[in-house]
Amino acid sequence: MFNIAKYITSGLQNTLLIKNNSGFSYGGPWKGITDNTLVDRWHVGDFVSAEYTISAEYDTDNREILKCLVVASASRAKLNVYSRLSTNTELVEIRAVVNDSYIDIFASPKSTKLQGSKLIFTAKYFTSQN
Repeated sequence: MFNIAKYITSGLQNTLLIKNNSGFSYGGPWKGITDNTLVDRWHVGDFVSAEYTISAEYDTDNREILKCLVVASASRAKLNVYSRLSTNTELVEIRAVVNDSYIDIFASPKSTKLQGSKLIFTAKYFTSQN
């Protein structure tokens, strides 16, 4: 039986402490990337910002990981890719689109040759303080 207490306990300042040098691993489900593939959607009333880690693969020689921040109001969304690393070439373009209700995060291949690249992501969401 899996005992989560072996790996996680209370940390300082109301944090979770990951014990024994443990970590997280991620694996799908993946999305195939075509033009304007919806990666994620959230309501602007629920969250105001998010931090994404996106991992993309075209084949065994073409892989990429990127980190981006997104902040949104009902009328404006901003997305900043602040870290990116690729084995050969950049695979995906990421963008954010907002309407009065929700924000969409879209991915598109950097070129038509890269159609069908696979993508997985993780996100940290931040709630509104107002």
